[in-house]
Amino acid sequence: MLKQAFGENRLGQTQTYNWYKRFKNGRTLTDDDDCSGRPSTGKTPENVAKVRDLILQDCRLTIQDLYNTLGLSYGTCQRVLSEELNMRRIVAKFWRTNNWVLHHDNARPHTAYIVQEFLAKNKMAVIPHPPHLPDLAPCDFFLFPKMKIKLKGRRFDTVEEIQAETQTVLNTLTKKDFQDAFEKWQKRWDWCMRSQGDYFEGDGAE
Repeated sequence: MLKQAFGENRLGQTQTYNWYKRFKNGRTLTDDDDCSGRPSTGKTPENVAKVRDLILQDCRLTIQDLYNTLGLSYGTCQRVLSEELNMRRIVAKFWRTNNWVLHHDNARPHTAYIVQEFLAKNKMAVIPHPPHLPDLAPCDFFLFPKMKIKLKGRRFDTVEEIQAETQTVLNTLTKKDFQDAFEKWQKRWDWCMRSQGDYFEGDGAE
């Protein structure tokens, strides 16, 4: 809405939130804060902390967003992210356009032609998945177990009944459930990379 109203010169989302917070805390002017001397734009502990705080608020921020908000150079923002915070650039275009990114375990139903055709038609990106690692995909370690607990031992006469009961289970999932799932997802990525794809007995990701 801001972009439609004010064009490309609008404040970014993070800048908008920062100004909202300032006004909420009692600020009444929009003038820039007075600074003594030239502001530091290098990779100082203070600037590292500023970048970290903004990323924790919104992990979808780009280097350009940080540059616009903090007044640091583009190179400084990039170095802080990569050298100090050990972050890497990953498929940012999917975050910015709010498109879906699918991660599945390459089971035959998922790789069938009709499924691949549907994904391609809807321009849905699929994350590459290593073979023989079913516990790496969120559906396998998060969603399906919850579905099985709720639906185990029940019989259904029609597809419509299955769809209705499945939707009922999905509606019980909370925001925290999904947050926990994505945190575990990232831990499993790290586990997979550290082990270089080797097999583990039990759940080595937890």
